[in-house]
Amino acid sequence: MEEVLQCNMDLYYLIKFFVLMCASTVTVCMSPEFDMPEVNVTVKEFETAILPCSVKFLGTHQVVWTDQFSTLLSYQDRRIIDDERLSIERPFTKDWNLHIRKVKHSDQGTYHCQLNTVPVKAKTVNLRVEVPAKIIEHLSTQDVTVQENDQVTLVCNVTGVPTPDVTWYRHVSGQRGVEKQSEFPPGTDKVGVNGEVLVIHNVTRYCGDIYECVAFNGVPPAVNHLIKVEVQFAPEIYLHNKRIGQDEGKETILECTVTAFPHAQAVWTRNGNEIRTLSQKYRLEIYDEDRHTITLSLRMFSIERHDFGTYTCIASNKLGEDSESMILYEYSAHIPTTTTTTPITTTTTTSLLSRNTDASVLRPPYLEPDTPNSIFPRVEGRGHNSKPINTYRPITYPDPRILQQSGEGGSNGKVLQSNMGSGGVSGVASLHCSSIFSVVILCACVLL
Repeated sequence: MEEVLQCNMDLYYLIKFFVLMCASTVTVCMSPEFDMPEVNVTVKEFETAILPCSVKFLGTHQVVWTDQFSTLLSYQDRRIIDDERLSIERPFTKDWNLHIRKVKHSDQGTYHCQLNTVPVKAKTVNLRVEVPAKIIEHLSTQDVTVQENDQVTLVCNVTGVPTPDVTWYRHVSGQRGVEKQSEFPPGTDKVGVNGEVLVIHNVTRYCGDIYECVAFNGVPPAVNHLIKVEVQFAPEIYLHNKRIGQDEGKETILECTVTAFPHAQAVWTRNGNEIRTLSQKYRLEIYDEDRHTITLSLRMFSIERHDFGTYTCIASNKLGEDSESMILYEYSAHIPTTTTTTPITTTTTTSLLSRNTDASVLRPPYLEPDTPNSIFPRVEGRGHNSKPINTYRPITYPDPRILQQSGEGGSNGKVLQSNMGSGGVSGVASLHCSSIFSVVILCACVLL
């Protein structure tokens, strides 16, 4: 029995030896390796940067992290330096990830995950930190005031990684009755220049507005800076009317529009004297039209004859002066007189070619009813209006040649009959011809 037990013990140790030898052989053959040799990581400033490091078959080797300056950052899972933003995170056993919280642009660079093998193995991680665009206010232009024909330079100093693109916009001041047309936000026009500096040559009053620079480098958000440009200029007066008429005893309003910056002192004068509102005769009113434009209104009550004449609107500021005059005249004295001319009227008759042809229709001039020569007699009864007939009604007159052919007593009553209808109506029609060939034809109407 003892011999059998001794044989079993020898077999156990032999098997154990062979197992240890195989394990040693496997360990030597499977050396540590990284999942990939190099990685690029891009992160936005103030976010958390995760630098990955995954090792297979680590065995008894150790892992360390170093930065671009070869500074030792960590050993295994412990932080070495005193920067509390750094830590080693291991979501899985093979992971040795380096976390940098609230990453700064100064953290950008190359980091190495190293193993203490012979020779040393390392994984390279390139960290790129993007910084959103930022405008440096104290190095940028603030609100500026210039005079006409000057040159103004607007500066928008920006930083960011990558370098931001700067675009300029102009906020157009609206005018009454004018609708802004733009492909950009309402009231905004793009200036055709990009860059940190905008130069405006020969500034005019129409250049005065709010200018905006917008900086963006693809890393949100975009930032902007507003610069207000004020352009000073001398007054300019515009009159809607140079002359205005009104009658005595009535009231009127004289208006002048003044454009200036700084705002001008505007007055109405008459014969070199300023018109004041100390009496009940005048009243001055000022209306704001837009930023630099006002309307000065002079209301005059109960106009008298001596009020007619020339009135002058004067405006001035530190840059100059302007004036325009308006004439107030008496309206009724300028109404033109009209002359009525009575035209000479010529009436002709159309002859009948045969006895059987219908009578011609002649159109005599208009004569008022109830006059001695009236051809529009008052008609009573038969459903007609008893008032004078003011509408022209044509009368059929006979052709003289037909009368000659018919002879006495053989008159054709139908030809001589008036279109006024039957009845005991007879009269004389007067035809007005030209002054050279005046002929009066008397026709005796015979009613059958």
